[in-house]
Amino acid sequence: MKKIILLLLLGIGTISATPDAATFTGKIQYRYSFTDLQGNDITDRAAPLLGREQHYFVSDSNYKSYDETNTITQLYNSRSNTYFGFWKDKTASRIDALTRTSQQYKVTRLNKKEKILGYDCVAIQVETDNTSTIYYYSPLLRIDYKAYAKHNFGEWNNYLETTRGALSLKYIITNPQKGYVWTVLAEKITAMKLNARAFEFPQGYELRN
Repeated sequence: MKKIILLLLLGIGTISATPDAATFTGKIQYRYSFTDLQGNDITDRAAPLLGREQHYFVSDSNYKSYDETNTITQLYNSRSNTYFGFWKDKTASRIDALTRTSQQYKVTRLNKKEKILGYDCVAIQVETDNTSTIYYYSPLLRIDYKAYAKHNFGEWNNYLETTRGALSLKYIITNPQKGYVWTVLAEKITAMKLNARAFEFPQGYELRN
């Protein structure tokens, strides 16, 4: 969910519509769409840079994601508190996740609700230095936010503390400076067991730093 910061920033059954409140480990598949600030669709223009999908794997201490071509785009290891962003030239950038990416983090709770994949979601709006994002999330789909307490990068720890660990199933990012609105919508949720080996740095990539 944090590749936007870098650019600017397997399977058991599908979760049912009435899950329990246990913490989640598994995969969420998201679809991307883009418009300009006037509402015109620019997905075909933005997708070569930002992609069309995100396949997000998360546990209570790590996460990673792939694009629609099954190419890794990001990896977070909580043991070292390190974030890696991956590029198409088979290189990766290493970032200390203590790094802050915004001086501002303002949360407004919205009177908006939406049902997504059977989950009743509530909404918040988050204002950072460069973007305004509306997140839709359900408390029934959550991770242990305390495990990500040192993840300042992308304000991920702030988001998880605000939602008490609930993962968003839809978010809408507006960036007036870049001139786009980026909508990320969950299309499938799959619970699965993920051990520490699933989040090791992949072979075949060279670090830029």
